[in-house]
Amino acid sequence: MPRLAFLVSALAHAAAVAWSAAVLPDRVPTHWGADLRPDAWGSRAGLVTAAALGGAALAALFTGLAALVRRIPLTYVNVPHTDHWTSAANVPALRTRLRSDVLWIGAATLLLLAGLTVLSTQAARSDGQRLPWTFVVLLLGYLVALAGRCGWMYRVRYRPD
Repeated sequence: MPRLAFLVSALAHAAAVAWSAAVLPDRVPTHWGADLRPDAWGSRAGLVTAAALGGAALAALFTGLAALVRRIPLTYVNVPHTDHWTSAANVPALRTRLRSDVLWIGAATLLLLAGLTVLSTQAARSDGQRLPWTFVVLLLGYLVALAGRCGWMYRVRYRPD
């Protein structure tokens, strides 16, 4: 399931970038300040390239981390109840859980980036004056979900059976 979620989020990001490339005006905001107003401008090609490369880099990073989990020495892994999880009988389950967690966090991060791409594109197409308030909701939602996932991992996921 985490692999599918990761793949779907990567495709959602690619679709957001493709839509962006098709509908953005020639001159677009490339950076937004804390007041959600643009403070730097650039070309559509530059923005689309940055969004595509950023998403590809994140997808590659999380794919690499998920693959690394299979081989990394467990002395580099910090989980609750380390003695339990590093015993030979539990190592395969630990590696499976770690890989799943990496892919879930990667999927959430790619969905955040896709959402930011869509919201930036909508703002650039409308008036380019301001990002919508849903930007703050999206970002806070991501941070709350990430904190919740980490809390769940710490308190529940890695508790011995």
